[in-house]
Amino acid sequence: MMDYHLHTSLCGHARGRMEDYVKNAIQAGLEEIGFSGHFPLFHITDRKLASNLSIPEEKFPLYVEQVLDLRKKFPSIKIRLGCEVDYIPGYEEEIKKRLQPYSFDYVMGSVHFLDGFLFDHPDYIEEWEKRDVDEVYRNYFSRLLQCIETGLFDIIAHPDLVKKFGFFPKFSLGYLYQEIARALRKNNMVAEINTSGLRKPVQEIYPSLDFLKILRKYQVPITLGSDAHSPEEVGKDLDKAKEWAKEAGYKEYASFSGRKFRLLRFPSP
Repeated sequence: MMDYHLHTSLCGHARGRMEDYVKNAIQAGLEEIGFSGHFPLFHITDRKLASNLSIPEEKFPLYVEQVLDLRKKFPSIKIRLGCEVDYIPGYEEEIKKRLQPYSFDYVMGSVHFLDGFLFDHPDYIEEWEKRDVDEVYRNYFSRLLQCIETGLFDIIAHPDLVKKFGFFPKFSLGYLYQEIARALRKNNMVAEINTSGLRKPVQEIYPSLDFLKILRKYQVPITLGSDAHSPEEVGKDLDKAKEWAKEAGYKEYASFSGRKFRLLRFPSP
């Protein structure tokens, strides 16, 4: 099994040594892991906020160096170099330029900001009460679609993160799921099954089973991730992610190297 969504204390809101993330992965019996550190949030003028949400630009080369060093130190497990990039419209060329110097195995695209509304941050939860939930969902999936259509990313992280605090729209999301699935398929992208939702108020894996079944219908490949922000979260609930995937009809998952993926069969129980 694999866990492609591990963070690092360099981003300001995770904790623990990266070495301990790897040790816990080995102890959990994982064969492959990927660090996906939060790429610098260069669009935020408040540098303190940016360094609490992402790896500061001056520390990002250190992050890359640490992942490559861990790869040498722990040859018994495959360690992939990845990152998670917040998609902000209008910054496509800047993102492309800033990703260029690094030899990533994969780049995750994600949406956390909706025109200044940091919708998944606990400090902003009261903002939900002031907003039209239906509109937030439409804006989120519209932004997610834009993210996919840039062609900048390999994996879409936690595809329905917008449900994190348990706010849901009054309308059916089926047509939006299909729109996202078609775009992922067209752009040869992979969707992440992310177990961190089980540790959040919504208490459900990202994406929902309905969403995942539609992704399967459109033959969108998947990866698995715990979104670990501490060593003890590495591999958390991946057995449930595997069952989620199988219930949706998946028999394979995507393994990345050099920003190209191949499909591997799920191991037998």
